[in-house]
Amino acid sequence: MTDNALRLVDRNGPLKQSQGTWNIRRIRPPQAWKLYFEAPFHTIVNQSLYKVILWFTLVYLTNLIFFACIYMVLPKQCNLGVTTFAQGWMFSVSVLSTIGFGANDIFFGSCPSGIFVITLESMMGILMGALAFGVLYQRFARGQARASTVAVSNFACVQKIRGNLYFMFQTCEMRKHQLNEAHVRCYAILHRSRNPYHSHHIHSIQSFPMRLQHPDDDLNAWLILALPSIIVHRIDAWSPLLPPEMRSRDPEHNPANDYRFPEPIQRAADEEVGNRDNRHRRNKGKLFDETSGSAITPMTNTEIDRILAYWNEVHLEVVVLIEGIDASSSYTVQMRQSFKASEIMFNHQFINCVDYENESGATVIDFNRFHRTVPMDSEAFSMSKED
Repeated sequence: MTDNALRLVDRNGPLKQSQGTWNIRRIRPPQAWKLYFEAPFHTIVNQSLYKVILWFTLVYLTNLIFFACIYMVLPKQCNLGVTTFAQGWMFSVSVLSTIGFGANDIFFGSCPSGIFVITLESMMGILMGALAFGVLYQRFARGQARASTVAVSNFACVQKIRGNLYFMFQTCEMRKHQLNEAHVRCYAILHRSRNPYHSHHIHSIQSFPMRLQHPDDDLNAWLILALPSIIVHRIDAWSPLLPPEMRSRDPEHNPANDYRFPEPIQRAADEEVGNRDNRHRRNKGKLFDETSGSAITPMTNTEIDRILAYWNEVHLEVVVLIEGIDASSSYTVQMRQSFKASEIMFNHQFINCVDYENESGATVIDFNRFHRTVPMDSEAFSMSKED
């Protein structure tokens, strides 16, 4: 099985974006279908559109047939003038659609049975119309469709900055109408391996949260999607992206500088900026060499090969969830995207896609350049030094 065949989140949308579909097949117990009837409205709404239309068409036709048969057997004193199924069908359509009656006696001789059946079908028509309107509106106005214009870069980059490795990608809203309270979360999907993360797991596939350094997930990782935002995860000792052989591990486990399930995942940056006490570190050395004079240095081929070998072994997939609230509908919107190892570029950076318009002073975002990356060659390194 190829690595792409194990993808959990699709990339089948336009511009290689995700349609938000989870590639998961569920085997349910025989009686699990009863649980779906605990919330029948949501069960119907979550069906595909053609299934929803098919179900309502069947219900509508069944209702017409049922009442057409009843009109055929009503007493003659009701003066319906219905003697055949075709006549009963047309009379049922007239009642359900309230298009008016063409009978000679519009009061049907004040027949109690006729009054009851006509009233009952009218009530059924009102209920079916209300339900169909609610379900179809919910289908067309659902918040998940709104997420299609939240762009996430087709590729992610790994850079070495001041001796530390950083996984990063970018996102931006293509619409001028922005999402409120937008925030981002990332998870690493790993298969069972020799990774110590899995030493106590019985599941062959498990998700691991990835702490974000920019935007700071301690501050809820808020985003302004009006401009391209770089999302940064540091590959430190707590990162699920770090291969086991690249971890500097004590013979005795120390939760202050290493992670083992089910301890809370920390960030090395918290200790470095003084947000977390490091009483138990015991003069522990740095995970990477931070003595480099340049802010950005290229990763060596050895480092890249070791990381890629581990990612391919565990079939790594980084799942990105960007959420916000649509102001016009108040729906919660969730954009989903994922990156496989083949979509993560080493020693690359995103090119600038934001310019200014001299005449109006407006900021211009060129989404034709949004997904492009370039190698961080010597020229890029020299530019970073000058900056």
